[in-house]
Amino acid sequence: MTEPGPDRCGDEAYRGGVGGSRVSSALLVGAVALLGAFALASCDDDETPAGAVGPADAITAVVAWQAGEQEPVIADDGEVQLPVIYVVADAGTTIDVGVQAAVAASTVDWATVRFADDIADTFDPGLEGEPVRNDGVMLLVGPIPDPARSIELTLVRYTALNDGEPVVVTIVSEPAPDDTTDVPAPRATVTSATQL
Repeated sequence: MTEPGPDRCGDEAYRGGVGGSRVSSALLVGAVALLGAFALASCDDDETPAGAVGPADAITAVVAWQAGEQEPVIADDGEVQLPVIYVVADAGTTIDVGVQAAVAASTVDWATVRFADDIADTFDPGLEGEPVRNDGVMLLVGPIPDPARSIELTLVRYTALNDGEPVVVTIVSEPAPDDTTDVPAPRATVTSATQL
């Protein structure tokens, strides 16, 4: 099966859901400290130079990578659901609304992306272990480095409140197929992921 991605919007990529409530402050402090140690810049939607990975490209690439990692979720009616992936910026920052809109538009055919301002909103306190809502995954994304052809991004991937996995991903831009002005901005792909 091919992995979903911004360049494969028609491919089948149907997997789980996400959600949330309260979270332990010690867990959050640890995750935020870890992200702060590895991240460089903000999630603002500044102009991205041609051929570089900007904020929207980076988050779309991470969502595509995560969608390919998730197991499919089958609804009660037997339908295979799109993966639901929550994206939360590290504490004290928010993801630019323009970036959110670009990511949502790029991923609409192969994932359900939900942005949250608070990590606690992604966990379900009513279920044992407080899993991420809707059988999904939450990505706590560190600040995105300045646009470049290749960037490293640190994130913590959660399936439940006490099940966070810190990961560093390398994201590389994919050159446009030709030099015409009609070609959309370069897309980006996660080329490696390393657990910390």
